[in-house]
Amino acid sequence: MSFDQASTLRQIVNNNGRAAPSQNIRVMSVTSGKGGVGKTNIAINLAYALSNLGKKVLLFDADLGLANVDVLLNISPRYTIEHVLSGEKDINDIILEGPNHIKILPSSSGISDLAELNRDEQMYLFKKLGQIEHTLDYLLIDTGAGIASNVLRFNATANDILLVATPEPTSMTDAYSLMKVLATKYNVRKFHLVANSVQSQAEARMVYERLQKVTHDFLNVQLHYAGFVIRDPTLIKAVRMQKPLLEIFPNAPASKCLMALAKQIENNYDRGIAGVQLEQENSGKFWDRFLQWKRNK
Repeated sequence: MSFDQASTLRQIVNNNGRAAPSQNIRVMSVTSGKGGVGKTNIAINLAYALSNLGKKVLLFDADLGLANVDVLLNISPRYTIEHVLSGEKDINDIILEGPNHIKILPSSSGISDLAELNRDEQMYLFKKLGQIEHTLDYLLIDTGAGIASNVLRFNATANDILLVATPEPTSMTDAYSLMKVLATKYNVRKFHLVANSVQSQAEARMVYERLQKVTHDFLNVQLHYAGFVIRDPTLIKAVRMQKPLLEIFPNAPASKCLMALAKQIENNYDRGIAGVQLEQENSGKFWDRFLQWKRNK
């Protein structure tokens, strides 16, 4: 059945009323063009680091159908986003308490129907997420990798997009492809690069400069350098122990990088300046951002 997506969303808002827009919530997606680049580990540890700074953080596992935040944190959710979409549970019923007081919104693994939500389901989920914005300082969305529609739409509704890439040529190529699709299809014009698994800050800057050059030459987008995470063998140990790196190895080199990234995000958010910055024009509720990219499509 075809329908006008924007009209349906307005009807949802009109039928259910609107809470006052949150002035403090910052919605950030953590995404990548290629799988296996450490995106989920960065999302988990960034949530942990922001909580260390006294912030209320919800980590949403938005890799629908292939979720693994629960695996990396050794938690077994009884209910997931699947139960919210079916109407069996409200979104507050499925939120779990994670390490360091972070909240976890779990998804499901091995359920192919979740991998490609239809438009009604996507809008219903955006509405539910909008209901809890006022309780948070940060909502981190750990998207899937690649350019599937769910990945694109979660990125398009975020205030800020943290794009994770490694020095591998395939990672950089796929990162460029993701930016290209988001710019072309959803008019997303700003991205923030996190260079992961690098040998040094110099190598991280090399990853950024290569991507920045091609985006400048071929795409009408801005790519900002957000930071880097050093290659660190303790991260593998943390994964095997199913614990956040910052929890069990807080003084590890990668942990220091992640804390520095969190502090930069928070400092730039407070100042409202360039870097990993808040997009004022996108600072409304989820449905406001949804309507904006629909108009720009």
